[in-house]
Amino acid sequence: MTAQIANGGHKIYPQIVVDENNKESPTDKFTTLYENSKNIKIVQDAMYASTNEVRGTSYRSRIDDPKYQFAGKTGTAQVKKITERDRELDLKTFEIPYEERDHALYVAFGPYKNPRYALSILVEHGGNGSTTAAPMAKKLFKLIIDRHLLRESINNKRYLEI
Repeated sequence: MTAQIANGGHKIYPQIVVDENNKESPTDKFTTLYENSKNIKIVQDAMYASTNEVRGTSYRSRIDDPKYQFAGKTGTAQVKKITERDRELDLKTFEIPYEERDHALYVAFGPYKNPRYALSILVEHGGNGSTTAAPMAKKLFKLIIDRHLLRESINNKRYLEI
């Protein structure tokens, strides 16, 4: 879904190439995920702001260099009901028993100006997305983009032998 947001809201039809000689042409269908093209731009801008503007939830994980700049959204999946007592204790993530910690989520695409990659990170019992999952995305985008030219220079088109 994040890749579809990054590409301007066009549906992606995944396919597996088994034999390059018998490769079927991609479907000619060009389906959009929205009725109004302004809607997808609103989501893209919001994801950019979440990562690259001071009040964004993943601002501490941003990369200022436009070459690596990405847009993303943090999330937290609650594992158990938070009781009144839990609220009063106001425990830090590391103080909560492991199996009761929330799951940390983060989705992102980058580089922002010309998206080529999308990722989704889920850290079970990782706490929240901004402190656990988003910093992982920062490291991954740096690594992925630095290796992009290397991947393109190597003939890495290995097909499944079925």
